[in-house]
Amino acid sequence: PPVRSGHAMAWDPVRQRIVLFGGATTAGAMNDTWEWDGTAWTQRLGAGPPARWRHMLAWDGNRQRVVLFGGNSSVTASSPNPLGDTWEWDG
Repeated sequence: PPVRSGHAMAWDPVRQRIVLFGGATTAGAMNDTWEWDGTAWTQRLGAGPPARWRHMLAWDGNRQRVVLFGGNSSVTASSPNPLGDTWEWDG
């Protein structure tokens, strides 16, 4: 994945992958999803959450999904745009 800050990652033990979503660069917030299988990063395409950074990802073992919550869609301190939505990823 391109260099970024404010991204989130979580371990998916069922699929044996680290999932990375979002983050920010000097160009703004990102909405890309990547997976690491222990050997290589692969970008996963498809519909997903809007661009964001400073969000959280966690593994939900009961539902066997990676869960994303919150974040901020703006990368400027003068106009923060906090998000309160929840998204799930199962690969």
